[in-house]
Amino acid sequence: MDSRKEQKGRRGKEILDDPVFIEMIDTARTRIMTEWNLTEFEQENLRENLYHRGRALDEVLRGLRTLVDDWTVEASKRNSTKQGRNI
Repeated sequence: MDSRKEQKGRRGKEILDDPVFIEMIDTARTRIMTEWNLTEFEQENLRENLYHRGRALDEVLRGLRTLVDDWTVEASKRNSTKQGRNI
């Protein structure tokens, strides 16, 4: 496996498991949803902006999860190959 991909995967997992990061994401998401719920229906621009901010948070999390998933799959493949050689 590419050591750079492994480093990114490990770091992504550390970030996703970090309680401070989790708290900040939850706080930001709550703030966005609270603001969105307090907007008037006519405040289309503000509502759309808040929607996109929430989507951006989701995209950051999706990117980190993809790094971790790719690393996990590669590590699993590598381990399967090693086990097959030992038989």
